[in-house]
Amino acid sequence: MNIKSIVAAMFLLFSSNLLAAGKEIAITIDDLPFVGSANNDPKKLQREHDRFMAILQALVDHKVPATGFIIAGSIEKGQWELLEEFRNQGFQLGNHTYSHRSLNSVTPEKYIEDVNKADEILSRIMTSPKYFRYPYLAESKGEKREKVYQFLAEKNYTIAPVTIDSKDFIFNNQLFAIPYRLRPQSLPALKKRYLNYIWGQTLKAEARSNKLHPGTSKQILLIHANLINSHFLGDIIDMYQKNGYRIVSLNEIINQENMPVAGEVSGVVRSLFKQ
Repeated sequence: MNIKSIVAAMFLLFSSNLLAAGKEIAITIDDLPFVGSANNDPKKLQREHDRFMAILQALVDHKVPATGFIIAGSIEKGQWELLEEFRNQGFQLGNHTYSHRSLNSVTPEKYIEDVNKADEILSRIMTSPKYFRYPYLAESKGEKREKVYQFLAEKNYTIAPVTIDSKDFIFNNQLFAIPYRLRPQSLPALKKRYLNYIWGQTLKAEARSNKLHPGTSKQILLIHANLINSHFLGDIIDMYQKNGYRIVSLNEIINQENMPVAGEVSGVVRSLFKQ
């Protein structure tokens, strides 16, 4: 091998290592304890328990951090213990309101009342710093948005943005549409479609990041506590790690100088991050 080839190889190695060093992602999981309602039906609650534990086990097995966002009004019989186990395993828990209403559909006063109700219930289980995630990522606009921002700041909440939306509800609905006895044979094809979609979303997020901060990719992934992720969260983690991503906590992403680029993150929200 001549000197030019050696230099070229070293440059490629250095470039790939530099890019990999700049690729980080935080996993956030909405709608804890679990998507939907079991209506306190014992059989449904057991299924939700098992699926929640599968999600938790994937995180534990891969030894990666994550942040979950709780709908306080959706906690059913025996599910508080699931949230405690999530926290006790070292994962973060934040507020996702009491009723999971969109800010676009209610007054700011009603929304603030709903968030505050959740805050009172969740105060003994939420971790620090306090994180808030808007249901449907709906921050509204104008005076309504500013009123809620101010309330969240007064309550010492940090708003958790999203840069990669998995749209997992689409694939989750597809999985539920498959008859139960046919699901095992359908999982490989569904997994491929789901992971390909997430990776496509990731590449778009990387492109946005590189425009502002070349050579870096600081991302926040949104998924939900649902059936499809009880099957595939481990595969999602593997996919990111194989593509050079380091999975870090939400704290690490938000506290960095190069904030993640999110389509709906405004200057006001950025200022809240710094408080």
